[in-house]
Amino acid sequence: MKEMSIHRILTGSNFIRDSVTQEQFENLVGKNEDPQQTESILRSILPSNLHASLQARLNSSFTSSNPLKNVASPLTSIGRLTTNSVDYPQGYPRKGLKSVLNAVLYSLPTTVGIKTECEVKRILVEDGRVVGVEADEMYYADMVIYTGFAKDLPSVIDDLPEAYVDDLDGIARTRSLTIWLGLDERLREFNYIGSEVWFKDNPYWAMPISNYDSSLAPEDKQLVGFAFVIDEKKSEKLETKKAYETIYRAIPNIEEHVVMQHKQITIPEKAAVTIDGKFADIRTPIKNLYLAGTDTDSRSMGITRAAYSIVEMLGILNEDGNLHQ
Repeated sequence: MKEMSIHRILTGSNFIRDSVTQEQFENLVGKNEDPQQTESILRSILPSNLHASLQARLNSSFTSSNPLKNVASPLTSIGRLTTNSVDYPQGYPRKGLKSVLNAVLYSLPTTVGIKTECEVKRILVEDGRVVGVEADEMYYADMVIYTGFAKDLPSVIDDLPEAYVDDLDGIARTRSLTIWLGLDERLREFNYIGSEVWFKDNPYWAMPISNYDSSLAPEDKQLVGFAFVIDEKKSEKLETKKAYETIYRAIPNIEEHVVMQHKQITIPEKAAVTIDGKFADIRTPIKNLYLAGTDTDSRSMGITRAAYSIVEMLGILNEDGNLHQ
């Protein structure tokens, strides 16, 4: 288990600057016995005629935040602070996160099968080694990668050491509320690409998503998201009401422009950033059972943190001789 550091809390938003280069990635996942012949993961699983088009598709999936307008009004009150307004640490995929999923699915070879709506009930272990999973039927395998909540791993497997279970229980999770507002016009207050925080009594993190990709809102309209942390001791209804009141207080003229509203209550990160919070290791006490996801890597946030965890997992699989088989 890894404990959260103050450094992560202070620098976690600079995720683009803490990236992995292609050369670093190749060194991480290349076959150890013959590094001169190393191929990338994508090249090793894709037909040669698909690789170029996939790379082009991935490159086109993200919109740059460089061609920006300056912020019209950086501070509309002492409590509303615009951050990363004309900088590069933030991005948003064109056509939404579904475009990233589509690119991943496109990259998979025809030999890959995907089963949906198939809940894993048990992870099967024999003599300290994973042998498969039980779902709608038994699926036997030499290796299993678990991407659910690491904290919930003991609910699907019995053969875990007590100390390890206690460590997993130390992973903190936080629910969040996201309010999506569709506006009848593009407001001057959101005339930027980036994000802002309201840091008074009920803090939020807001981002005008349609400024990154105009297709996410009708022509001349605007889509803005506001993310809040939910107080676990209060009802969702009360927390939602308080969120709307905060938005309308922070941006007084926005309410008259709202033509669409939607709320989402989720656990955005499988491990929350706290002073003494813990993150799970990718390796588990069960041989060839690995973990992946946002509760195994403390860098960055969201899909970027998830991607970091996969890069780390590939390196560990390579070290264990389970990547190139």
